[in-house]
Amino acid sequence: MSDKIHVQRVSPFGTYDWRAVRSDGDPLFEIRLQISSMLNGSRYFVISPRGEVVRHGTFNFGVGNHDEIAQVLAAIVTTVAPGSEVDVEIDPPHRASGS
Repeated sequence: MSDKIHVQRVSPFGTYDWRAVRSDGDPLFEIRLQISSMLNGSRYFVISPRGEVVRHGTFNFGVGNHDEIAQVLAAIVTTVAPGSEVDVEIDPPHRASGS
């Protein structure tokens, strides 16, 4: 049986910081995206829970839409954890609002 990995935004702002967690809630790693309009100019960094960069690389990012971001994140996760089932939550975490 494959691992189920859930990917979610770390911050409600932007689409650059992501967290991958197992189905039991254990954190696996974080993903940082640096998106560029140049061919293969976009970069990703996979960061361990201890803050170490464990993998990095480049990717071609053609259109800045949520579907493409989800595809890039799923591809990164399956590279790090082959055979895993990946669920990407594009919606940002909800912020508490003050009265």
